Amino acid sequence: MRRTKKRATIISTGIRFPRNTVKSTVLHNNQKLIMLTLLFICGLFVGALTIKNSQTVLGESLKSLVGNYYAVRTGQPVLHSFLSTFGSECIFLLFAMLFGVCIVGEPILWILPFVKGLGIGVISGYLYQTFTLQGLAYFSAFVLPSSVIASAALLMGCKESILATRDLTRALLKGESHSGTEMLKLYILRYAVLFGSLLFGAALSAATNFLFSNKINLF
Repeated sequence: MRRTKKRATIISTGIRFPRNTVKSTVLHNNQKLIMLTLLFICGLFVGALTIKNSQTVLGESLKSLVGNYYAVRTGQPVLHSFLSTFGSECIFLLFAMLFGVCIVGEPILWILPFVKGLGIGVISGYLYQTFTLQGLAYFSAFVLPSSVIASAALLMGCKESILATRDLTRALLKGESHSGTEMLKLYILRYAVLFGSLLFGAALSAATNFLFSNKINLF
């Protein structure tokens, strides 16, 4: 059977459809997540460049802040390390959750991934600029594991919140209070799963801190 460049044939049914239908559908369904991820990546670059060109008072203040934070965390008991990581990572996700039930919260939800990436970029840039390869090893062992999980949770949360705030606005305009209640229940359930992932990330961070704090100690 002849296959053209623009269309593909399912032999079993004889149904024809565009080759790129599945790919286009996936991209369309994840359009917001892709855009949020790009904003997060932009934040990473801006944060790293901010530290690289930190000859200003602001740059030095950022260095001091990051250095003091990780100096305090070094040698913490496992429980304190767990609570510290979980508390710091919860802030962004909590903001995303709250702004998702706010009619005017969507602009903030687009900004949160950039700010999150900015923070991680500042930390990685500071550690590399100050401690070079040893700083990268420290970042990989103590910062990266929990940051990857927390960042993924935040991106998913922001996507859910953007959809939720739009659905909430439509429900209020149409007066569908019952529909809004059902959406809120599902919304809370999804965020419960995301907060659960932060618990796992915090536990992983506490474990790496316990296992490697004596081997990779910059402070």
